[in-house]
Amino acid sequence: MIKQMLKYRTISYEQIDQIGHLVLDQPPSNKMTVEFFAELGEAIDLISGDKGLKALVISGKGRHFSAGADLDGLLSIVKEESQQSAEGGHVSVNSFLAHNNKTFLSIGNLEIPVIAAIRGACLGSGMELALFSHFRFCGEDAIFALPESTYNLIPGIGGTAQAVKILGTGKAMELVLRGNTFSAEDALTLKLVDRILPRRHVVDMSIDFARKIPDSYRKEKVMLYIDRIFG
Repeated sequence: MIKQMLKYRTISYEQIDQIGHLVLDQPPSNKMTVEFFAELGEAIDLISGDKGLKALVISGKGRHFSAGADLDGLLSIVKEESQQSAEGGHVSVNSFLAHNNKTFLSIGNLEIPVIAAIRGACLGSGMELALFSHFRFCGEDAIFALPESTYNLIPGIGGTAQAVKILGTGKAMELVLRGNTFSAEDALTLKLVDRILPRRHVVDMSIDFARKIPDSYRKEKVMLYIDRIFG
């Protein structure tokens, strides 16, 4: 067994044999701070260059996947942008969001299977991250939302476009504009998740699923792999 570990301040990464496991590591809510996004981008760059990796599983430490972005941190960037703009400086928030969108796109564009193992809250930017994964498995306790509209904002890291790809324009816009919270069962009905698994075993079952995906993995055959492996 070959084991590799990387430890950041906000995430951790473990690779056992050819399966990578990236953990959002700021419990209890695993908020996505400015530091988190910087570290995630660095980790994904390393993972993208690992030619021996067979699959990547993403989960949150503790009870929740992620409660989303740290609004206080984002608002500080907006405040900084406003001040710099008034002083003739550069605009920071757009580049910040563009960098994070690039990171999420890199996750979605990985040629290996990417599996989101979701427990508890999966909200805002956390849900955007899950939408960029190729497979989404959740526990029966999971709750989902893109609540940005309730703060007079919109999802800023590509989640709207990903929701359109999965749901179609009408349902995606309803999801984004209402910003309401919905259950694992609702997410399954909407096809935002692929399977509901026992909460305590979501991560282990996701890793086991990753091991069973053939080396000839193709993204367009996602449902075929699910049917064959889960039966």
